[in-house]
Amino acid sequence: MEVSAEKVHKKKKVSVISMIFSILVGLLVGAAMVFLIIYLNHYEEPKELSARIACAQAYPAEAMLVKETSPPTEATEPTTEPITYEMQIDLQKVANYHAENKEVMGWIYMPDTVVNYPIVQTYDNVYYMNRNWKGQYSYSGSIFADWRCLIDDSENSLLYGHNMGNGTMFHAIKYYKDEAWGLEHPYFEVATLDKRFLYKVLSVNVLNGLEGADFEYWNCVNLNRREYEEFITNIRNSAEVWYGDDENLPEYGKNRIITLQTCNSGASDGIRCVLFAQCIGEY
Repeated sequence: MEVSAEKVHKKKKVSVISMIFSILVGLLVGAAMVFLIIYLNHYEEPKELSARIACAQAYPAEAMLVKETSPPTEATEPTTEPITYEMQIDLQKVANYHAENKEVMGWIYMPDTVVNYPIVQTYDNVYYMNRNWKGQYSYSGSIFADWRCLIDDSENSLLYGHNMGNGTMFHAIKYYKDEAWGLEHPYFEVATLDKRFLYKVLSVNVLNGLEGADFEYWNCVNLNRREYEEFITNIRNSAEVWYGDDENLPEYGKNRIITLQTCNSGASDGIRCVLFAQCIGEY
């Protein structure tokens, strides 16, 4: 049977269209594969979000905090530098306080100061401003942890306390403005319910603690590598007295930071005296 010229022409046209379509599909598939390879080579797996209870599982499941988990940290490994310090916090005492108030989640102790207090934590940063660790009204308040942080996990944890005129609460932070005193007191302790951590002071800074400040240190809690390194740079650049080692700055995934904040004076001007320290080990 003869095939008309018109049919042959149509078949050739269909073949050309099919070939062009195949080429386009091949190009798209090839581009997608190249993109996928580049993506996989540069992709950093996002931090898994997991529900965490802030105060040692003292709250019901529906009230759990959600927090980004950090990569495996080496901060709990004993430091290689010589440490002439004997830990003082009694974990049994912490447990006793926790038994009385489930929002007691740790302790802080600073040698040669009155700072030897339980740390409380709840779901805002207001409740314990004028309540003692039992939740009773107290003008001097408590030492309390920022609701967003976990001391044994966050890249930076924040503790707040008033600067009391009688020298109590976090008034002693201001001692570190005296470099001679600070050099004689490089370490302090912070505990959770089951761990004790030793911290070494990095710096004391006088900073604007209000929204819109150049360095919003209080919003630096769960950090990725870039944010952490920028955080350390900002601490160094704004330090009033720097106690750190510029050749051995804290490292992401290795040295957790803790930030202690109090008012710089009695004025309500938003200026804070802030102590930054790095975790050098669990003891």
